[in-house]
Amino acid sequence: MTDLFSIGSSALLSYRRALDTVGHNVANVDTPGYSRQRVELSTRTPTPSGQGVYGNGVYANTVVRNASDLVQQRLIGDASQVGYFSMQTQVANRLDGLLSDETLSVGSGLDQFFTAAEDLAADPSSTAARQSLLAAGQDLTRRVGSLAYQFDALERDLGLEMNTAVATANDLSTEIATLNEQITLAMGRSGGQPPNDLLDTRDELVRNLATQLDIRTVAADSGELNVFAQSGQALVLGANAYALTAVDDPMGSLVPQLGVETQGGIVNISRQVGGGEIGGILATADLLDETRGQVAQLALGVSEQFNAVHAGGVTPSGQAGGHVFTAASIDVTGHVANTGSASFAVSVTDPGNLPGTDPELRYDGTQWLRVDGGNAVPLSGTGSVADPIQLDGLELVLGGAPAANDRFRVGMGDALDDFGMALRDPSGLAAAGAVVVEVPTGNTGTLALEQYAVEDTTAAGYGSAATLSFPAANQVSIDGGPVVAYDAQTGVLVNGLRLQFTGTPQAGDQVQLRATGAGSSDNRTAQALAGLAGNSFLGDGSERPAEASARLISTLGNAAATAEAGYSGALTIQSADMADRDAQSGVNLDEEAANLMRFEQAYQAAAQVMSVASTLFDTLLSAVRR
Repeated sequence: MTDLFSIGSSALLSYRRALDTVGHNVANVDTPGYSRQRVELSTRTPTPSGQGVYGNGVYANTVVRNASDLVQQRLIGDASQVGYFSMQTQVANRLDGLLSDETLSVGSGLDQFFTAAEDLAADPSSTAARQSLLAAGQDLTRRVGSLAYQFDALERDLGLEMNTAVATANDLSTEIATLNEQITLAMGRSGGQPPNDLLDTRDELVRNLATQLDIRTVAADSGELNVFAQSGQALVLGANAYALTAVDDPMGSLVPQLGVETQGGIVNISRQVGGGEIGGILATADLLDETRGQVAQLALGVSEQFNAVHAGGVTPSGQAGGHVFTAASIDVTGHVANTGSASFAVSVTDPGNLPGTDPELRYDGTQWLRVDGGNAVPLSGTGSVADPIQLDGLELVLGGAPAANDRFRVGMGDALDDFGMALRDPSGLAAAGAVVVEVPTGNTGTLALEQYAVEDTTAAGYGSAATLSFPAANQVSIDGGPVVAYDAQTGVLVNGLRLQFTGTPQAGDQVQLRATGAGSSDNRTAQALAGLAGNSFLGDGSERPAEASARLISTLGNAAATAEAGYSGALTIQSADMADRDAQSGVNLDEEAANLMRFEQAYQAAAQVMSVASTLFDTLLSAVRR
């Protein structure tokens, strides 16, 4: 009877464990990351005999979880992509909203400003028109200043987000390392049996860590899971966690870079992070810098060009025009690891060709290089006053001595903080041209002034009286100087002014230039200022101000749409992979109910076997007593 008792008791014990496992599944139906478990049953070693091999019942071999390593790896990648595009979408939409906002739009501010300039050109003596132009300029600077404030606030927010994400990642890494230790101990105590609940918890933590940055995992035979950043730096090795750290940007940005602590010190891995919220923060910090740089390119390009044209005019009091906007203040920040003493003074030489980013410069020991991504392009100029460094529309004069491999950032975006109005007095607006051009009525030719353009307000004699004499139809002399060829297509350059005429001069004809006096109602400078709206002087001569503004908004809109598409796609893939996991690992209550009934019936049958064995044993004892 002992064999039947043993078989029945093995069945009772095995199906009780199966029932326990079903109950555990039902209890954790809503537990995040839980994988459905099942008991694997095996037959006990049979007993051989001359009459045959007799079975000895059943035993619970192990409890396994329905989990797929392949699906887990897909979910890790999905979490990284969702975190990455989620952060990009938030920031890109915020930037797009800022620049599209009618109260902050630089494009709308420029439209109103140039409309006011047209009104001044139509009535250069009007005090109201002058006040309106200054008011429109103040509104433009308000818009730019508000954007600069919002950019700075967003940069600070990204810095806080980076610190939070790094802290979260470190907490998760520590928990994973702790679980590695617990799993190893549990497997040792159970003879190598898997601690399923601990494994589920660790998998969930790994997926959460992947939301912070892109990672890869390597399983060890001991049951530990090692976690690495995509750069190859270890985040978790066995029971040891290596902390990430937010490293201050060596070029002065408020958004920290990412480092990881190793035995050899902190290693900067910012350029190797391409996923998770941390990767999204680093990518959107670049987008913010690009946006800020392009706004600066537009605002400073227009203001510097406006100042240059205005400087060629004359105020109602007969004075030369000064700055309407404050001069561009562009700082250069050195890398914290620089060993030289170099500094720079920056000036604008071509407002239409300003950088649209914050260029990085590096000194290689013999020449200056512009570093764009991984490419280093040599720049012309040594940095002396006589030979300044040429950087697009900027000139940089070097002070101090650089050391080899010193690096610098030219802060185009930072210049927005100092953008403002320099002129407050309406009478300081120079609407008149610097000179009055008169064609004497006594001329015998058909010469007439067609166009008057300021080319160089710093030229010697600019704004002074002058006389053009035409010894012949194709010759001209200025103030009795050398006779040169006259070309109606190119006109005549006189003291920084280029004059173009219609008609044909005759020998002896003259043109008189005299300085514009006080109280002039001339509007040629005002016309030139208003004409900037239609001139393609930005983008190295390819864009009008309105086109540059529209391109900026379009670029941001495309960036926001791309980020949203990436986020939507990542969510779709994650949902599909999560559905695969749920189908394979999730708890199905209908299935568990069926298993519960099946195992209950098996348990009852095993109990009946025990009962039969007990009855047979009692019968045997009764027979022996007789």
